[in-house]
Amino acid sequence: MAVLKRLVKAGVGSVIGLILPDTCRAGGDGDVAMGLSTGVREAIARLSGQNFCFHCGLTTGPYEAHDARHPCGRCGERDVGVARVARVGTFSEPLIALVHQLKFGRGSGRGSWELARLLAPFVYQAMMRVAEAGKISVDVMVPVPLHWSRSARRGFNQADELAREVARLSGWKVYGALTRVRRTQAQALMDYRAQRMENLRGAFVLRSGAEKQLAGGHVWLIDDVTTTGATLHAAATALRKTAKGQRAASINAAVVCVTDHRSPEAE
Repeated sequence: MAVLKRLVKAGVGSVIGLILPDTCRAGGDGDVAMGLSTGVREAIARLSGQNFCFHCGLTTGPYEAHDARHPCGRCGERDVGVARVARVGTFSEPLIALVHQLKFGRGSGRGSWELARLLAPFVYQAMMRVAEAGKISVDVMVPVPLHWSRSARRGFNQADELAREVARLSGWKVYGALTRVRRTQAQALMDYRAQRMENLRGAFVLRSGAEKQLAGGHVWLIDDVTTTGATLHAAATALRKTAKGQRAASINAAVVCVTDHRSPEAE
């Protein structure tokens, strides 16, 4: 049923695209191609080009290079629980507008899953940048799951859609290794990392048989935003609960946005 709905929506969207002029989904001016204006694409490119630590995901100086072996001076601020973080940019415009539409639509309360196709090329490029720097592969992408009740209300899981679209571009495998077994309070309602960590304790479990799909591979968690790193940390913790001989070679993460109040764009 979900696949049928997606096909119907895609067909309707194609017809509308022929009738109405293409507009920028982030409200940008100028020439528009595939839902984004030239100005918005340039703004995202500037965010993507910003230097950041490949371990914690936070912004660093322009001439620094940091990873898990060489942590930056800010790694102590945010323990994401993974070896590497790839990001498109900081949580700032125009990424805020695009992520909000992906999750919540345009005021409808239901997300706009087609936004994942606009964001996927930027996520793919970010993953390639970090993977190549670390000299590792992308063996499997694991979307961070929503609780079934939240997924039903939204109509889909935005992390699933992002992973699916990145896979369409790259050929990388997507595997739903995790289940969200506990409905938690919305993370956005909590101000402190300790609260968010406690809120997510035991929220994710590894699906039966997932160990065989992950063993020995470089696994990449996929999500839209990381604010304190609590969700990624909890998901990575669940992925590590395997027998010693069945563990992943590394657990990494890729997101559209990292919330970083100390980045220039956050001022």
